[in-house]
Amino acid sequence: MTRATRREAIAGIGTSLATVGGAGVVAGPADSASVPEADRETDYPRCVYQPDGDGGWDVTMPISTHVVVPGERRALAAIKAEFTGLENLRWTRAFPDAETAAWDSDGKELVAPDYSVRRPRLGDEWNHVHVWELDADRVAIHAHLDVVDLEYEYLHRGAHYDVAARQVREHLPANDWRRETSYSIEYGVDEEKRANWGATGDTKLEYVPD
Repeated sequence: MTRATRREAIAGIGTSLATVGGAGVVAGPADSASVPEADRETDYPRCVYQPDGDGGWDVTMPISTHVVVPGERRALAAIKAEFTGLENLRWTRAFPDAETAAWDSDGKELVAPDYSVRRPRLGDEWNHVHVWELDADRVAIHAHLDVVDLEYEYLHRGAHYDVAARQVREHLPANDWRRETSYSIEYGVDEEKRANWGATGDTKLEYVPD
């Protein structure tokens, strides 16, 4: 699904979720200046947004992995292939997700992930991955570990971003994902939030098949 089609699906104001062709679009405030971090100019989204309970959206987590897939294969398809099929039965989309979005600086809107997947395990700290398609060659990935917290609506919260990002990198086959670049992302959040996040595991990956 193209970004143009996804942008055209926006309708109305508030936090309603419209589904078009299987891709979700989160409709944010009509005035983009009222969205937290709306002034960022990077092509890659830097933060995950979630509803704040008062009709707005808050920055909650970092988007720390940037992926490039040059050539004919679409980046989103390349990533989805790594989490599906008989070799990846531990990953699932079966569990409900909290409402989540990233800021599209081109379309000036909040957009839902194009793909989300979890890896269940005994106990907590399930790896939870959200993927946003930027264009045919690029995707942005946020990963966290689901930590049990009974005070949250979904009874868990995201944490340990560096560990989760590392697990995603380790999951990708070394023969195809063999280029990894040290990367530092300026998230544009206040010092307290950045300190609370801890290590974010900032990474740039490139898909280079043999």
